[in-house]
Amino acid sequence: MIGNQKHVASLMLLLILFTSLSGCIGSEEDGSNLEESEIPDDSDSPEFSSDCMKFAQVERCWFILIPDGIPVDESVPLIIDLHGYGGSNNLQHNMSGFAEIAAEEKTIVAYPQGYEDFWGIDIDGVNNDVDDVGFLTALIERIMSDQPIDENRVYMTGWSNGCMMTQRFAVETQGILAAAGCMAGYLMTDAPTSYTSPIPFMEVHGMMDTTVNYVDNTGTTVVFFQNTAGVNKGAVQNLEYWADINNCNGAVPEIISTGQNYDIRGYTDCDSDAQVRLMSLHATGHNPYPGGNPTGIPTTSILWDFISEYSLQ
Repeated sequence: MIGNQKHVASLMLLLILFTSLSGCIGSEEDGSNLEESEIPDDSDSPEFSSDCMKFAQVERCWFILIPDGIPVDESVPLIIDLHGYGGSNNLQHNMSGFAEIAAEEKTIVAYPQGYEDFWGIDIDGVNNDVDDVGFLTALIERIMSDQPIDENRVYMTGWSNGCMMTQRFAVETQGILAAAGCMAGYLMTDAPTSYTSPIPFMEVHGMMDTTVNYVDNTGTTVVFFQNTAGVNKGAVQNLEYWADINNCNGAVPEIISTGQNYDIRGYTDCDSDAQVRLMSLHATGHNPYPGGNPTGIPTTSILWDFISEYSLQ
């Protein structure tokens, strides 16, 4: 494998990215600053239902969005959308824009709540001593038993700590997700040896992020996001790690597309066509969603366009 070449290429890519910054840098809009009272609670809408289950002796809850017009005679995709550290499923629904995707694409979205308001990603400081991978697996199985879900088109996404959990789930399970894509987070531990069926993956990250740093997360002021495992320390490094575990070819990432204040780079020649991509937002902080990035780039739609192309069969 050409891992060493990839690491050298990562440094070169960072120089290229930072010299290509364009546009005005606006003030960061971070969803974690929103108060619960500011978040509309639509759980009484006919489109929403709430549920809980006992998992490993702990009550775990979620709500699910089933848009009007879902076909009754055919199966539909499922999106699991995970909130950030200290956040809530209401906040994630309000921020991410996947509710709008669901309405347009006739897709079901579930918003689970993390235990003690965060997801355990198995590193020091962010370990809640509960089996979140097991819970999310059980949640998907429960929704499949209740709703007409296409089992070949289950996707996971999330923000920050939820993005880290998305990646952990993707590498620790097999045959569940068709693809994964998320915002502002890394895979914080090594993929296990059981990761043998590559999963397509895309991450979106603001280059002005000071919470989960784009370049190197070891200097972050948020202690619980420091990577004591020392695996991935930045968005580009995370891209390269995914390229390695998906056995992608190429010494440097390809330029997939460019736009005003962003570009998308990645690897397209990977095992099982499990492509990996990084969308870098040049003028954005920790909230890369359309309502949080200052140029309104439709990041959620771009992310959905990528993951929705994949199916297990």
